Amino acid sequence: MTKKPYTYNQLNILDSVLEEGNYTQAAKRLGVSQSAISQALSTLENNLGFKLFIQRGRHLVPTDYCLELGSLTSKIRAVEDDLEQLIQRSKIFEAAILKVALCSPLPGTEIIRQFSKRYPKLQTEIYFGNFYETFSRVVNGQVDVGILANVPKDDRLQFKKCATQRLVALCSPNHPFASRESISLTELASETVIFRTHGSTTQKLINEALAKINLEITPTYIVNTQESVYDAVYQNLGVGFAWSESTIRKDGFVKVPIAELPSDYDEVVFSLKNVNNLVVTALMNSLDTSG
Repeated sequence: MTKKPYTYNQLNILDSVLEEGNYTQAAKRLGVSQSAISQALSTLENNLGFKLFIQRGRHLVPTDYCLELGSLTSKIRAVEDDLEQLIQRSKIFEAAILKVALCSPLPGTEIIRQFSKRYPKLQTEIYFGNFYETFSRVVNGQVDVGILANVPKDDRLQFKKCATQRLVALCSPNHPFASRESISLTELASETVIFRTHGSTTQKLINEALAKINLEITPTYIVNTQESVYDAVYQNLGVGFAWSESTIRKDGFVKVPIAELPSDYDEVVFSLKNVNNLVVTALMNSLDTSG
């Protein structure tokens, strides 16, 4: 391997002299003597075979070559600063605990999995609940971030979209609805239906859709979590409702669009605005670079 005509230390000294304008200030900035500055630059000039500075009176004037070289050394300094920030952030993350509130496994657990690959020493606590419980945990400062669909605008919060969801009906693969392209809520009047408890945004949307068509449905089962809806449908207890992309499960149910609920809803990662948390900032930024 060919020996380079410069060292990192020489380039760092050159960058400091260009920024400070003289040897004296550069020496103070780096915590070395002026003679060390002079010797380093003299060696660099000899190795490169070019003059870096011209003495004009009491002032050092950089040559064109020096200025061009300096534009590169400043980039090296910027990279060094970025590396230092990364190292410091990694140290912070090693001691940090990220608290996340979820309503359903997806897309939240996948976001956390990808983020943990970047910071494997970060500890994450996950709290499941319905929409109201998840939202309240964030605004009350009990957790750092929440991941939900159809979150209302709130000046206290910052948001980052992470997925698109649609509310669908869930039925057993043996149910007559399983082969349908879509169903109407009116068809559920004679079905065994599974509802969610109060505080569920999926149940709120179903109730609003039923009210618009003046239809009342009395559920046979009422469960408190979305996973319980999947369990009930898997046991062929009836027809339930859930977000279209909310579970890692693949078998035991069929998702059927609902004619009265054609809209897509944004799922977002959200947190309190006025809390300075480097881990939360990094999580939000990771959503911009995820594939």
